[in-house]
Amino acid sequence: MYESLNIELEQLKENNLYRELKKIDRRDGARIKVNNQWLIDFSSNDYLGLTQNKLISHSIAQGLDQYGNGAGASHLISGHYSVHDELENLSAKNTKMEKSLFFASGYIANLSFMTSVIKKEHYVFMDRLNHASLNQGVFFSQAKFSRFNHLDYDHLELLLSKKKQLTKWIITDGVFSMDGDIANIPKLVQLCQKYNAYLYIDDAHGYGVLGKTGQGILEFFSDKKMINTKDLKRIIYLNTLGKSAGVSGALMNAKKEIIDYMTQKAKPYIYSTATSPALAQGIITSMQLVKESHQLRQNLALLIHLFRTTLKIKDQLLESITPIQPIVLNSEKKALFASLELKKAGFFVPAIRPPTVEKNSSRLRVSISANHTQDNIKALVTILNQVLA
Repeated sequence: MYESLNIELEQLKENNLYRELKKIDRRDGARIKVNNQWLIDFSSNDYLGLTQNKLISHSIAQGLDQYGNGAGASHLISGHYSVHDELENLSAKNTKMEKSLFFASGYIANLSFMTSVIKKEHYVFMDRLNHASLNQGVFFSQAKFSRFNHLDYDHLELLLSKKKQLTKWIITDGVFSMDGDIANIPKLVQLCQKYNAYLYIDDAHGYGVLGKTGQGILEFFSDKKMINTKDLKRIIYLNTLGKSAGVSGALMNAKKEIIDYMTQKAKPYIYSTATSPALAQGIITSMQLVKESHQLRQNLALLIHLFRTTLKIKDQLLESITPIQPIVLNSEKKALFASLELKKAGFFVPAIRPPTVEKNSSRLRVSISANHTQDNIKALVTILNQVLA
């Protein structure tokens, strides 16, 4: 067996697809110490720069003093603390949903939902570029599924019109993590109403960034009067916190019946030790900061605009209004070379390769944060214009 594993590993290396763990020693603002080298970090999903926020750190420390180091049991035994309840109530209020459920990560939340609420006799329609956790969860659900072309809702409608299952699900990312573009939620809601389907949104990269108060893609379209409270009845909304909120975790928001059912039936939730109540305390603080971070979001938008208007290689830059700015180089070798040249110049921009992205779409994924300065952006663009010329 070991020989066959080694052969496969060598093939990954030959095809420029082998990935190595990088040792991160420290973060300091927009800088990151990688393998003992300080670099300007353009790799992180810390879009609002809250991973180093002292108010959140102090809140977690207070939680440790009050609750101890861990929950000590699963939620349904004795691990569900009052602070978990407080966090879930806050999330439901912020998203205008009936009820919320807290998970350690978005991946666990997706697996929990797909393997409990979605049944074998249901039918699922998924955007072709959905996150791996969504694909994995649907596979484990044993439901039949179709994948529609990325953001192609005419294709989706064609598929919907051919299926007669009583219960249908449309599953999509809110912001697509490797392309930076966003799902057209009003159109998807319209299709749900027309074909009696339900909509599941994983908004891992929209929460904190989109919407007037950073509440994500639902608020983004609600601000534009393109969806309303009535539309939420058909929606299950997952906001993952490890990006803009700066603290790991995920909150699923939905109708009361969905959340109650998952509490009783979702095995990854039931059979896992509850997330530390001290962390839940920190998340409450971070969620409050997200709502108040108007200046951070305005500054982030200015930095994104600066990057897009000064980069010369426009034909390789995908359309995106979000902090995710992908430069598609197609070849794995080109992406690795460009990443290495940027590292030599003092910038950390990892090469993204298959299977994270589709074959022949390797890229640099420039991730912009409120921690960056305009000088950081200008310096990066100067090097990119040279390396990619």
